[in-house]
Amino acid sequence: MLARRDEDATCSFTMTNHSLRWAVSEDLEGILVLLEAYHQQENMKRHARETLRGVLEDLFESPRRGKILIAESEGDMVGYALLVRRYSFEWASEVAVLDEIFVKGRARERGLGRRMINFCEDYAASEGMPAISLEVSMTNVSAREFYRSVGFSRIDREIYARPIDSAR
Repeated sequence: MLARRDEDATCSFTMTNHSLRWAVSEDLEGILVLLEAYHQQENMKRHARETLRGVLEDLFESPRRGKILIAESEGDMVGYALLVRRYSFEWASEVAVLDEIFVKGRARERGLGRRMINFCEDYAASEGMPAISLEVSMTNVSAREFYRSVGFSRIDREIYARPIDSAR
């Protein structure tokens, strides 16, 4: 059964005991737990919890910059997606960037990730964004296969990053 409410922060879809909704500031602690689990699973750089809390608080204070989608199952947070906006001259518009998406192990393989991506894409389309992009590790074969299965295509580019010394 599919249910939808029109309020932005509480927009919700319920299917097979999983619901999706945009996060509110009261979700911050649960998001931190999921975010830390994801970063640990992917062997990503660990940041102090207070640093992550500050970034999330900034996002809640400036919702135009991005949104956090929460996936719940029987009242428990089982996943999140961080969707942010960036300007693109290539697209001559703002585009959506799926910066992170994570579903807990026991909630995987049930179509939840696919529904989360569709939810984010529907939002991006409603905001007039012509594209949604994401990054994935070249070594994360299962994630790469999943993204291709939901319609993402690999583009012929490499992403480079360089830390900036904030003391400059």
